[in-house]
Amino acid sequence: MSLRAEVLRSARDMHRLGLVVGTAGNVSARDGDLAYITPKALPYDEMTEGDVVKLSLDGELVGGGREPSSEHRVHLAIYAARRDVTSVVHTHSVHATAWSFLDEPLDPGTKEFGLVAGGPVRTAPEAPPGTDEIARAAVEALDGRSAALLARHGVLGVGDSPARALDVCAMVEQQAELAWLLRRR
Repeated sequence: MSLRAEVLRSARDMHRLGLVVGTAGNVSARDGDLAYITPKALPYDEMTEGDVVKLSLDGELVGGGREPSSEHRVHLAIYAARRDVTSVVHTHSVHATAWSFLDEPLDPGTKEFGLVAGGPVRTAPEAPPGTDEIARAAVEALDGRSAALLARHGVLGVGDSPARALDVCAMVEQQAELAWLLRRR
């Protein structure tokens, strides 16, 4: 399967799993000096492989007839900082996004969460969406981890494939829901 197809499949899965609503969120994959990323403001059920945008790692449009996701700077900054990361998924899942308002790490204490996330999930400081500022904050919050929260915004998951990065985001959402339940006791 091509990387474009993997990006498209994970984007549709992200929507199907309810981790985003409408056209929110984005998925990317790196291949050497190129990145493939979902386009801006296109419904996932209408998206085709040809709509997935191809960028150089310095942000130049290389292929695809659409504009890249407004959060492409976040993806490219992560790729520049983390050679071990080849895929990034950004969701707006309800429980994890709500946790991002608390400005505290997400860590319900489960063993599997520590293995998947690499430790408590930090929250990046609030920054305007689509800016270099949010990209820098995301990179810092992800340091040594496979997940981060973006304050008042959403979740980032990284991995070695779009499917694995999506799994990280799904685990963060599940663990955030668990953390909220534990707060009720």
